[in-house]
Amino acid sequence: MSKVGVLGIDFGTTNTNAAWVDRKGQLHLVPVSEKSYCMPSVVWYRSRDKYVVGATARQQIVDDPLNTVWGIKRFIGRRYKSSFVQRNHERMSCEMCELPTGSCGVKIHGQVIPATEVVCHIIQRILELANAAAGAEFGECVLTAPAHFGYAARRALRTAAEMAGLEVRGIINEPTAAALYCAKRRGIEQTILIYDLGGGTFDLSLCAIRGQLVTVLGTGGDAFLGGNDFDAQIAQRLASRFEAEHKVELRSNKVVMQRLTFAAENAKIALAQQEEVQLHAPFVAQRDGQPVDFDYTLTRDALETMTSNLIEGTLGLCEDLLHDVGMTPQQVDELVFVGGQTRMLALQRRLAAAFRTDPGRNMNPEMGVAVGAAILGRGLDLPGGPELADVVSLPINAMLPGGDTREVIPQNTGVPAVRRTVFERKTPPGLPMVIALVESSDARSVDREMLGTLRIEPGWLDQHAGQLELELRIGQDYDLTASIVAADGNRLALEVTAPKL
Repeated sequence: MSKVGVLGIDFGTTNTNAAWVDRKGQLHLVPVSEKSYCMPSVVWYRSRDKYVVGATARQQIVDDPLNTVWGIKRFIGRRYKSSFVQRNHERMSCEMCELPTGSCGVKIHGQVIPATEVVCHIIQRILELANAAAGAEFGECVLTAPAHFGYAARRALRTAAEMAGLEVRGIINEPTAAALYCAKRRGIEQTILIYDLGGGTFDLSLCAIRGQLVTVLGTGGDAFLGGNDFDAQIAQRLASRFEAEHKVELRSNKVVMQRLTFAAENAKIALAQQEEVQLHAPFVAQRDGQPVDFDYTLTRDALETMTSNLIEGTLGLCEDLLHDVGMTPQQVDELVFVGGQTRMLALQRRLAAAFRTDPGRNMNPEMGVAVGAAILGRGLDLPGGPELADVVSLPINAMLPGGDTREVIPQNTGVPAVRRTVFERKTPPGLPMVIALVESSDARSVDREMLGTLRIEPGWLDQHAGQLELELRIGQDYDLTASIVAADGNRLALEVTAPKL
């Protein structure tokens, strides 16, 4: 066991938090400043090799957007040419680009930086703060990931943490981590729905809590819906009204829209406590050679109207998840809110009405996930610690020779799991057989992502006639292994080779 403990890290799209449970069982939150435990997941590069992480970097989103990276979590582990990235990379203030491996990077000061390196900088900084708070160095961590994070994204997140000098003891779904926190705090039997709406992703997990055992019954959500999208939609609506009034076009100006989005975020936060707020952004345009400022009084009612479609969209996804697992809202004992966006009053009212239950009020929306990861980290080395039964977030399919595609591991399969599929060989004699493994889902989450390929050499194929059986094993930590089994029972372990994109 680590002398200082296992650090629980919630690497978020907007903010990163961390916590740990010491050897005496005492919980500690990692302070980022005197007033906050949340570190903005933003990196500002003064040069290729000199950078700042956190609140200071966040200010540069407006002042130096081309060299400031935020929201990178949405792109880590993804292929640059995937339709997901191509649809959304323009939302970034900096320039995104393709690495030789085919994955995503950013172009900063004329040089390319891999997405995993950016994430590494963020994890390094929260680790530095944790080491200072603990008075010792952490060597191990438990990471959290969105429930809809795919295999490749989890692998990339692990790589980033290892680059930061940490051994990764586990990767846990963010809403599941929140459920662990609930189980630790209450230790009662109930069915809860974790509604996790953070800065960049929306995750749902339906969990059964039985004492210290958390069983995930199903997951859902949207990998590209979060508080950032609320901010962007508010900014778009405000820009449209400004254009109609002043006859000046704003929405094509990326820097101006970033400033408006920044102002919209601050206004949204303020409106959780007050009825109206004044937005001001100087010199957003020119008209007849004169500067034009943006001034607008935004009310809470107007904010709720501007974003009602997003709130209703999350409710639809809740209904989909319950339908998939054969349950009704009335069978949910408690609705637990996680993520800063859930502080929005209209959202709380709408969900409370739909589920006829008051959302859990005694868990910090921003810190619950990091605390859950810390609880799991402590329990890994202790008998009788918290138990977890998680599920596969995205179905894993095999693309077989001849064009046949099989779903091998369905979504919401409990992990660890072993699943098999039998198929006919369609490769000509003397040629290798290549099987592609992909994660796929519908339009509610993410596009198909290539996990890797399996190669079976012709010599082995020639020795074993008849049908073949593909066996996939996925572990508690989402590690994926594969084997091929011949009709005569001979088994061949296969390496999942990362795709050369």
